[in-house]
Amino acid sequence: MKLWNYIVGYLVIKVDGLSLEKFINLTISNGIFLWGIKRSGYTTMTACISISGFKKLKGIARKVRCRVRIVDKRGLPFLLVRLRHRKMLLVGLTAFLIILYVLSSFIWIVDVEGNVKVPEDKLLNALAKYGIRPGAFKKGLDISAIENRLVIDMPDIWWVSIQLKGTRAIVKVVEAAQPPPMVDKDTPCNIVASKDGIIHEMVVLEGQPMVKEGDTVKKGQLLVSGVVEDPETLATRFVHAMAQITARTWYEGEAVCSLDEGLTRRTGRKVVHKFIDMGRWVVEYQKGDIPFKYYEVEEKKVPFFGEGRFFPVTMIVREYYEVEKLSASASLQDLKEIAQKKAMEDVNKKIPSNAKIVDKRVKYDMIEGKEIKATVYVEVLENIAQEQKITVE
Repeated sequence: MKLWNYIVGYLVIKVDGLSLEKFINLTISNGIFLWGIKRSGYTTMTACISISGFKKLKGIARKVRCRVRIVDKRGLPFLLVRLRHRKMLLVGLTAFLIILYVLSSFIWIVDVEGNVKVPEDKLLNALAKYGIRPGAFKKGLDISAIENRLVIDMPDIWWVSIQLKGTRAIVKVVEAAQPPPMVDKDTPCNIVASKDGIIHEMVVLEGQPMVKEGDTVKKGQLLVSGVVEDPETLATRFVHAMAQITARTWYEGEAVCSLDEGLTRRTGRKVVHKFIDMGRWVVEYQKGDIPFKYYEVEEKKVPFFGEGRFFPVTMIVREYYEVEKLSASASLQDLKEIAQKKAMEDVNKKIPSNAKIVDKRVKYDMIEGKEIKATVYVEVLENIAQEQKITVE
């Protein structure tokens, strides 16, 4: 919708009067669309409106006794009017837009996210096999089928998502969790602890239990022996020990936040400005007033065709985030919440997916009066049984 408004052009108007609500209601009932409405006072507001919609406002403004005036003209038609005396620039811009449209129909960048153990080159080669590669035409690609084929062809990949955004293909993968090494069922083995913990529950199917519920065990400690001795004949036999052993284990996550981060807090409101940077020229694409008293600015450059590819053309995106000043006490509490959230994100990366969280504690420390450190201690229940082959001499 924003792109269409830019192409056909639109106006920014200022409305003054005592019946602003009535003015808005009448525009809606007459099929006139207003957007970006901002009230700057009890009797004043600004809004965006299409050119055709503005032509219909005269009767409504007279009816509610409001004064309407144009404060800005935006969009491609007005840009072309400004450029009508610079014909060569206009020709160049038109040619650029045509080239831009044609090249935007191709994939020029392939980004892979989420892979840790699977080499990126291996993934890129597999994607290229199915048409996801730099220079590929986007139309006709069956994304769903490519995702399914990739999962089937690569056992190390559990899930794949492919998104086409502009000239970029974003491939997100989740690697398959590798199970612990298993010993052949006919081979004698012991069950040992895969990590430190306190035994919560034991279900022994085969073998001799060496610990009981409530015992504290160390990593590598023998839990169920595959060497079983008959109490009557004293004969020794070797078996493949089998057991499900759930233990209470602990994980720890940390995060540090600076007190300087707590002086302000974002309210959630933001304004975005966009420009097309063509080297010597910067063309305004989307721009508006910044109605915030306090704000933070983040700027990023998004290349149309990748760094150094074809044309040095980038989209400059400036995001203005409204912030509010906080008192020292409120700031400190917010910082604690932020640090705790980051610490939980850190610890969640370490906890196995099949583990069950049963308890959580958070500890805060002040570091030299400048930083807050949050430490999260998480207690989980998980299976710590690990098979270990018995070597019989």
